[in-house]
Amino acid sequence: MIDRRSLMLAGGAGIAQLGQRVLPRITLPALLDQSHVPALGGAVITPKGIVGLEAIGRRRSGQKIPVTAQDLWLIGSNTQAMTAALYARVAESGRVRWGAKVPDLFPDLTPEESWRDVTIEELMAHVAGVSDEPFATPEALHKWLNDTRSLPAQRTAFAKAVLAAPPVGRRGDYVFSNAGYVLVGAAIERATKMDWETAISAELFGPLGMDSAGFGAPTGDQPWGHARLDEKHNLQVNPAAEADDPPVFGPASRVHLSLEDYAKFVRIFLTNGGDYLQPRSLPHIASPIVDDPTGPAPGWLVSTERSWAQGPVLTQRSYNGYWSSTAMIGPAKGLAVIAVCNAGGADFGGSAVQRLALSLIQKFAAKS
Repeated sequence: MIDRRSLMLAGGAGIAQLGQRVLPRITLPALLDQSHVPALGGAVITPKGIVGLEAIGRRRSGQKIPVTAQDLWLIGSNTQAMTAALYARVAESGRVRWGAKVPDLFPDLTPEESWRDVTIEELMAHVAGVSDEPFATPEALHKWLNDTRSLPAQRTAFAKAVLAAPPVGRRGDYVFSNAGYVLVGAAIERATKMDWETAISAELFGPLGMDSAGFGAPTGDQPWGHARLDEKHNLQVNPAAEADDPPVFGPASRVHLSLEDYAKFVRIFLTNGGDYLQPRSLPHIASPIVDDPTGPAPGWLVSTERSWAQGPVLTQRSYNGYWSSTAMIGPAKGLAVIAVCNAGGADFGGSAVQRLALSLIQKFAAKS
């Protein structure tokens, strides 16, 4: 279920054009009714914390159990911003460095010559020439789902497969790739001597008090993901089935958490690092890696200045097969929104979370 997220680098539609294209504000119940998704949730964050949070709908289509404000949501490839922040934290301790090149990151491997000058920033900004295509086939995903090796061993094998051949794409061109973040995770594992799951739990979730955070589609009494069958019917997907990317993709797409805990992470970017990152680390993960005020940054897309934000906006969007999420941060305004949905697809759950985020901004931007 490789994420099909599309980050629009310029002239995007819908939410990316707030300030240029204004859609009518809509209430959350009306949006739920219009979109036919099972459930939606959203939160508004300022430097002081959450100023608005709401969730509505059902955990599973065809059942009456409602979602709650404490429920867990899979955020798919929005996980990548967390992996980038984890790398920044590890860099502050001196275990890795910014500007590190692929041979430095993988001293135990022998990358093909074309990878010699590719940097960690390029991997994290999707401009290193890494492609998901060889790893997105049903056969490849099934193979990784059934791999019984340790996760560091799997990620080493994954990195070896990527680096054994020249980059698939042209270096410098933006091509979204979960595979690139598997390499980032493998590099973090080498630096921390821990698997990525243990490292991010100890060095990001723990310090920020993100107690609900975990990996893969949430299980137990929690929402299930959904795919669209037709305009008014959804297919619920049991999390015990192949309801998520294989664990090897953890650093790219497998974090789940509550809205409250997601807000704790987003707040880092409204507080100049808060108590988690040093201010000097923020430009590394919240600024485009090229000499341009807009474009891809590690884990984010930086858009042009928006009127509501009084400056540039950091954006994430993820709409994989069964879940959707978006985050938009206006650091200059001190305002951010997050929106989540237990349905996937760009024109289904993805459209709903974008519309929700837009409505939240329209509602709260004028107040702050």
